[in-house]
Amino acid sequence: MNSHPSRNIWQRSQLSVRQWLGLILLGHLLLTVVYSLVIPPWEAHDEWAHYRYAAFIAENRALPDPGQRLTTEFEFDEASQPPLYYMLAALPMLLVDTQDGYQPQINPHIRGDNAQAGVNVVLHDPESEAFPWQGTLLALHLGRWVSVVVSLLALVVTFKIIRTLSPEHPQVALAGTAMQAFAPQFVFISAVITNDVLVILLESLLLLLALRLLVLGPRPRLVLQLSLVTGLALLTKYLALAVMPLALVAFLWAVWRHRQESQVRAQTLRSLVVFAAGLLFTAGGLIWRNFQLTGTYIPRDPVSQRSVLTGLQDGGLEIHWALLPQALQRGFLTYWASFGWGNLSPDQWVYGVWLVIIAVALWGLGQWLRTSSGARARELFILPLLFVLAVVSLPLLREILHDSPHLRGRYMLATLPVAVWMLAQGWAHLAWRFKWWLRFVPVAWTAGLGVGLLFFLLMPAYAAPRRLKAPQPLAIPVNARFGDAAELLSVALWPDDEVQVGQGVALTLQWRVLARTATPYALDVQLLGAGGQQYGSLLAYPGHGNAATNVWQPGVFEESYWLEVQPQMPLPISGRVQIALFDAHAQPQLLPVYDAQGQRAGERVQVGALRIAPRQAIILPERPAVAQVGQVLLLHEVAMLPRQRYRAGESFPVAMDWQALGPGPADLTLSLQLLDADNGWVAGDDGDFSQRLLPQHWRAHDFLTTTRWFTLPPELPAGTYRLVLVAYRSGDLSRLPVQNLQHPSSAGDMWPLGDIVVQ
Repeated sequence: MNSHPSRNIWQRSQLSVRQWLGLILLGHLLLTVVYSLVIPPWEAHDEWAHYRYAAFIAENRALPDPGQRLTTEFEFDEASQPPLYYMLAALPMLLVDTQDGYQPQINPHIRGDNAQAGVNVVLHDPESEAFPWQGTLLALHLGRWVSVVVSLLALVVTFKIIRTLSPEHPQVALAGTAMQAFAPQFVFISAVITNDVLVILLESLLLLLALRLLVLGPRPRLVLQLSLVTGLALLTKYLALAVMPLALVAFLWAVWRHRQESQVRAQTLRSLVVFAAGLLFTAGGLIWRNFQLTGTYIPRDPVSQRSVLTGLQDGGLEIHWALLPQALQRGFLTYWASFGWGNLSPDQWVYGVWLVIIAVALWGLGQWLRTSSGARARELFILPLLFVLAVVSLPLLREILHDSPHLRGRYMLATLPVAVWMLAQGWAHLAWRFKWWLRFVPVAWTAGLGVGLLFFLLMPAYAAPRRLKAPQPLAIPVNARFGDAAELLSVALWPDDEVQVGQGVALTLQWRVLARTATPYALDVQLLGAGGQQYGSLLAYPGHGNAATNVWQPGVFEESYWLEVQPQMPLPISGRVQIALFDAHAQPQLLPVYDAQGQRAGERVQVGALRIAPRQAIILPERPAVAQVGQVLLLHEVAMLPRQRYRAGESFPVAMDWQALGPGPADLTLSLQLLDADNGWVAGDDGDFSQRLLPQHWRAHDFLTTTRWFTLPPELPAGTYRLVLVAYRSGDLSRLPVQNLQHPSSAGDMWPLGDIVVQ
């Protein structure tokens, strides 16, 4: 493949390949440091546990027992991990006091729906976490910078791997290295404390040495380097067990490939001894120590080990192959961009673009491998493929063995050198055939994504809620004070009239902070039906966990939530949003609510009124109606006790079935009135037409049932009375007309329900 020097930015530049590589490393360094500053402490998977391992080494100048626990705050502990990464991370921590008593405050609500409760797994105090750092927080950032340095070395190894596979095209190596340097998931892993970053470096170095063995032959020094790196990878993470056989395969393949060389035949046995000695020197000590302290060779993940051993003893492993597609899909998504504890990811279209870029690259790579320029790669191609298979197979097998599709992409990031080589070489070949600028498409995409997600995903996710200089009233004024902590000024709901099951209600709250609380109170928001049924809820610290009440600052701020409507009966129904602040550790204790006049108003605030409807409208068969009330209701049937004689003071039920013709006035009131023989008012009972649906939420074809217990006055004289129905508006007391549908010419403002004889 010939390039176009006049059109190649790498070659047109006055910079050398090394200088370009230096700029790429500098760009990665700057971006990763910014990531490490933006990501709050402990907001990476198990970072607190990883940190405590390194801090233990710094504090005790010794390794922890792999059978003990170093943390109790989270479910998983890292003490059973191999120690190499933590020994490196502990080096700068030796200069810091890590025994300052610091402990993270766990956010218990994040275990629910992350989209509603936010992404912070722990509570953060911006003041205490701000620069200049001290104690634990200083040690954390120093440990993160160890990861940054390790990631820079990994990029150098990636450059050398691509140069080995595509030796004629240094621009391909530069493009591939740039892609890895700005790949969002690699940048994120490089910015936090995790042993995954050292595994990426060592397994990549293993692949580089294996390729060199195939090219140069099994020279003892190369074999020793390969065995040492393999052992060091195992000293970093037990997932490196997957690539240990590959190192042996590479050695034997190199012997076979160079079998005609006299020096190889003479050095084969010596090289094999060197290989075994290197592994024994590195990994052997770890395995022996584990056995002495725990009685097992590998104390990590005993459940998986027992599953494998039991399966082999029973004649076969029970592998849930049906989960394979779902696991691979999740692995792909988290391989390129998954932040936090796996609870923060970009929109799905981002992964769609990745798929297109990969598909085009594979097509271009296939074309290139058939050319003379791809001859070297064709000879070596099987080894990178075996490497990818080895790295992916063990975490994938572990997940589907446990009936889980949650394959984590960070376990497979050691395959990045192969992935970016395929992307860079495939697009470079298409650039040679079509347009010179095509080679920069995947580089531009990756760099743009690495920088863009920082500003448009990470920073907003961890940012404090928007503060206002002065209140900006929302649609629903509230002015309710929660204890002495805060005042809920106003609320906005969208939609504010009707929402269907499966949809959501956008809720914006505007608070005025009065003071911090000693304990972090959580926000409890519920969407309740007219009968108290819960149709949606969320529990979260304010500001999606970014503004817990124990770190509140005086002032006004807004926060917004999305409350998903859950299926519940009955439907349709009128609902309201209920808001409270509570302490989950006090069984629970709710902050009292005071109204604008300072009067105690309970412990919850109710706002809004909206119709909660089923996903599909419920259409019941048409029924004959006897009367029409205004333009809003049809009266179908009235049911009373089959009696006509009552005693004074007695109560009896009146049941009425209605069909709505459309929304009614919000103040529409149903009145049952007892009239004497001269149509004079004797007694009455006023109330709502429906306990389930407010009039403004009525829709055509809604069926309503009203049941009232009417009580006769205790001193009512004997005689015959008439019970009538009246519909009126409580605002101005105007009555709605009532039309007899059997005699359309008759009109009035009441409907007779029946005669009552009082004894």
